[in-house]
Amino acid sequence: MDTDKMLELISIQRHDFLNHLQVISGLLQLKKEERAREYIYEIGQDIKRLSKISHLKDPEAAAAFLIGHNHANSVQVAVNYDVQTDLAECDVPGSITGSVLIQLLEYILHHLAPPEVAERELNIDLKAVEGGFQCVFRFAGSGAVNGEAWNELSRVLNKKLAPYAGGLERMANGSHQTVKLFLPAIDA
Repeated sequence: MDTDKMLELISIQRHDFLNHLQVISGLLQLKKEERAREYIYEIGQDIKRLSKISHLKDPEAAAAFLIGHNHANSVQVAVNYDVQTDLAECDVPGSITGSVLIQLLEYILHHLAPPEVAERELNIDLKAVEGGFQCVFRFAGSGAVNGEAWNELSRVLNKKLAPYAGGLERMANGSHQTVKLFLPAIDA
Protein backbone atom coordinates (compact mmCIF):
# COMPACT_ATOMS: atom_id res chain seq x y z
CA MET A 1 0.00 0.00 0.00
CA ASP A 2 1.21 3.49 -0.78
CA THR A 3 2.31 4.98 2.56
CA ASP A 4 2.14 8.53 1.20
CA LYS A 5 -1.54 8.08 0.29
CA MET A 6 -2.30 6.66 3.73
CA LEU A 7 -0.55 9.55 5.46
CA GLU A 8 -2.44 12.01 3.27
CA LEU A 9 -5.69 10.27 4.18
CA ILE A 10 -4.91 10.50 7.91
CA SER A 11 -4.01 14.17 7.57
CA ILE A 12 -7.25 14.95 5.70
CA GLN A 13 -9.35 13.01 8.22
CA ARG A 14 -7.69 14.91 11.06
CA HIS A 15 -8.41 18.20 9.30
CA ASP A 16 -12.04 17.18 8.64
CA PHE A 17 -12.50 16.16 12.27
CA LEU A 18 -11.20 19.50 13.52
CA ASN A 19 -13.41 21.32 11.01
CA HIS A 20 -16.47 19.41 12.21
CA LEU A 21 -15.69 20.38 15.81
CA GLN A 22 -15.37 24.04 14.78
CA VAL A 23 -18.71 23.95 12.94
CA ILE A 24 -20.44 22.36 15.94
CA SER A 25 -18.83 24.86 18.30
CA GLY A 26 -19.92 27.75 16.07
CA LEU A 27 -23.50 26.49 15.88
CA LEU A 28 -23.65 26.13 19.65
CA GLN A 29 -22.21 29.63 20.17
CA LEU A 30 -24.92 30.99 17.89
CA LYS A 31 -27.50 29.11 20.00
CA LYS A 32 -28.47 26.91 17.03
CA GLU A 33 -28.71 23.71 19.05
CA GLU A 34 -31.14 21.99 16.66
CA ARG A 35 -28.88 22.63 13.66
CA ALA A 36 -25.89 21.37 15.73
CA ARG A 37 -27.81 18.13 16.46
CA GLU A 38 -28.63 17.74 12.77
CA TYR A 39 -25.00 18.33 11.83
CA ILE A 40 -23.80 15.76 14.39
CA TYR A 41 -26.35 13.28 12.99
CA GLU A 42 -25.09 13.90 9.42
CA ILE A 43 -21.50 13.32 10.50
CA GLY A 44 -22.55 10.16 12.32
CA GLN A 45 -24.22 8.85 9.17
CA ASP A 46 -21.05 9.47 7.16
CA ILE A 47 -18.96 7.64 9.74
CA LYS A 48 -21.46 4.78 9.85
CA ARG A 49 -21.36 4.50 6.06
CA LEU A 50 -17.58 4.12 6.11
CA SER A 51 -17.40 1.84 9.15
CA LYS A 52 -18.12 -1.33 7.16
CA ILE A 53 -15.29 -0.41 4.80
CA SER A 54 -12.81 0.20 7.61
CA HIS A 55 -13.76 -3.12 9.24
CA LEU A 56 -12.94 -5.29 6.24
CA LYS A 57 -10.68 -8.21 7.22
CA ASP A 58 -8.41 -7.36 4.28
CA PRO A 59 -6.57 -4.21 5.47
CA GLU A 60 -5.22 -3.47 1.98
CA ALA A 61 -8.75 -3.51 0.53
CA ALA A 62 -10.02 -1.34 3.38
CA ALA A 63 -7.20 1.15 2.82
CA ALA A 64 -7.87 1.19 -0.94
CA PHE A 65 -11.56 1.95 -0.40
CA LEU A 66 -10.77 4.68 2.14
CA ILE A 67 -8.20 6.27 -0.17
CA GLY A 68 -10.71 6.04 -3.03
CA HIS A 69 -13.40 7.59 -0.85
CA ASN A 70 -11.07 10.46 -0.01
CA HIS A 71 -10.31 10.94 -3.72
CA ALA A 72 -14.04 10.90 -4.51
CA ASN A 73 -14.66 13.60 -1.90
CA SER A 74 -11.90 15.73 -3.38
CA VAL A 75 -13.53 15.64 -6.84
CA GLN A 76 -17.08 15.94 -5.46
CA VAL A 77 -18.26 12.47 -6.39
CA ALA A 78 -20.74 10.86 -3.98
CA VAL A 79 -19.97 7.26 -3.09
CA ASN A 80 -22.64 4.90 -1.76
CA TYR A 81 -21.65 1.55 -0.26
CA ASP A 82 -23.54 -1.67 0.28
CA VAL A 83 -21.06 -3.92 2.06
CA GLN A 84 -22.39 -7.38 2.92
CA THR A 85 -19.11 -9.22 3.56
CA ASP A 86 -15.77 -8.62 5.25
CA LEU A 87 -13.52 -10.44 2.71
CA ALA A 88 -12.18 -12.65 5.54
CA GLU A 89 -11.87 -15.70 3.28
CA CYS A 90 -10.56 -13.94 0.16
CA ASP A 91 -7.86 -15.97 -1.60
CA VAL A 92 -6.30 -13.01 -3.40
CA PRO A 93 -3.41 -11.50 -1.39
CA GLY A 94 -4.22 -8.12 0.13
CA SER A 95 -1.44 -6.40 -1.78
CA ILE A 96 -3.02 -7.49 -5.09
CA THR A 97 -6.59 -6.69 -3.97
CA GLY A 98 -5.54 -3.24 -2.72
CA SER A 99 -3.60 -2.45 -5.89
CA VAL A 100 -6.47 -3.54 -8.16
CA LEU A 101 -9.03 -1.55 -6.17
CA ILE A 102 -6.93 1.61 -6.13
CA GLN A 103 -6.27 1.48 -9.87
CA LEU A 104 -9.92 0.76 -10.65
CA LEU A 105 -11.23 3.50 -8.35
CA GLU A 106 -8.74 6.04 -9.73
CA TYR A 107 -9.83 5.21 -13.28
CA ILE A 108 -13.56 5.47 -12.54
CA LEU A 109 -13.17 8.67 -10.51
CA HIS A 110 -11.05 10.22 -13.26
CA HIS A 111 -14.03 9.81 -15.59
CA LEU A 112 -16.59 11.07 -13.07
CA ALA A 113 -14.54 14.10 -11.95
CA PRO A 114 -14.87 16.56 -14.85
CA PRO A 115 -17.28 19.42 -14.06
CA GLU A 116 -19.38 18.68 -17.14
CA VAL A 117 -20.29 15.22 -15.79
CA ALA A 118 -23.85 15.61 -14.47
CA GLU A 119 -24.28 12.33 -12.57
CA ARG A 120 -21.41 12.37 -10.09
CA GLU A 121 -22.26 9.27 -8.11
CA LEU A 122 -20.55 5.91 -7.67
CA ASN A 123 -22.34 2.94 -6.13
CA ILE A 124 -20.18 0.14 -4.76
CA ASP A 125 -21.65 -3.20 -3.69
CA LEU A 126 -19.47 -5.84 -2.01
CA LYS A 127 -21.00 -9.24 -1.38
CA ALA A 128 -20.25 -12.94 -1.10
CA VAL A 129 -21.15 -14.97 -4.17
CA GLU A 130 -20.65 -18.60 -5.11
CA GLY A 131 -16.93 -19.28 -5.06
CA GLY A 132 -15.84 -15.93 -3.69
CA PHE A 133 -16.68 -12.28 -3.53
CA GLN A 134 -18.01 -9.75 -6.00
CA CYS A 135 -17.42 -6.04 -5.93
CA VAL A 136 -19.74 -4.16 -8.28
CA PHE A 137 -19.11 -0.55 -9.31
CA ARG A 138 -22.11 1.21 -10.89
CA PHE A 139 -21.99 4.72 -12.32
CA ALA A 140 -23.17 6.91 -15.18
CA GLY A 141 -21.04 7.78 -18.18
CA SER A 142 -21.26 6.16 -21.56
CA GLY A 143 -17.61 6.71 -22.44
CA ALA A 144 -16.06 6.05 -19.04
CA VAL A 145 -15.17 2.41 -19.54
CA ASN A 146 -14.69 2.24 -23.26
CA GLY A 147 -11.73 2.70 -25.49
CA GLU A 148 -8.04 1.94 -25.37
CA ALA A 149 -7.39 3.24 -21.83
CA TRP A 150 -10.06 0.93 -20.42
CA ASN A 151 -8.82 -2.02 -22.48
CA GLU A 152 -5.29 -1.50 -21.16
CA LEU A 153 -6.42 -1.14 -17.54
CA SER A 154 -8.64 -4.21 -17.86
CA ARG A 155 -5.76 -6.21 -19.33
CA VAL A 156 -3.37 -5.16 -16.52
CA LEU A 157 -5.86 -5.84 -13.72
CA ASN A 158 -6.99 -9.18 -15.15
CA LYS A 159 -3.32 -10.20 -15.44
CA LYS A 160 -2.82 -9.40 -11.73
CA LEU A 161 -5.92 -11.40 -10.79
CA ALA A 162 -5.44 -14.37 -13.16
CA PRO A 163 -3.12 -16.42 -10.88
CA TYR A 164 -5.90 -16.47 -8.28
CA ALA A 165 -8.77 -17.13 -10.75
CA GLY A 166 -10.12 -13.61 -10.17
CA GLY A 167 -11.21 -11.24 -12.87
CA LEU A 168 -12.82 -8.06 -14.01
CA GLU A 169 -15.65 -7.54 -16.48
CA ARG A 170 -17.55 -4.53 -17.79
CA MET A 171 -21.14 -4.11 -18.84
CA ALA A 172 -22.86 -1.09 -20.32
CA ASN A 173 -26.57 -0.35 -20.18
CA GLY A 174 -27.22 2.83 -22.13
CA SER A 175 -25.50 5.64 -20.30
CA HIS A 176 -24.80 3.56 -17.19
CA GLN A 177 -21.74 1.42 -16.60
CA THR A 178 -21.17 -1.59 -14.38
CA VAL A 179 -17.78 -3.04 -13.58
CA LYS A 180 -17.72 -6.36 -11.73
CA LEU A 181 -14.65 -7.51 -9.86
CA PHE A 182 -14.56 -11.17 -8.81
CA LEU A 183 -12.24 -12.24 -5.99
CA PRO A 184 -12.20 -15.99 -5.29
CA ALA A 185 -12.53 -17.40 -1.78
CA ILE A 186 -10.00 -19.68 -0.13
CA ASP A 187 -10.61 -23.31 -1.14
CA ALA A 188 -13.24 -22.31 -3.70
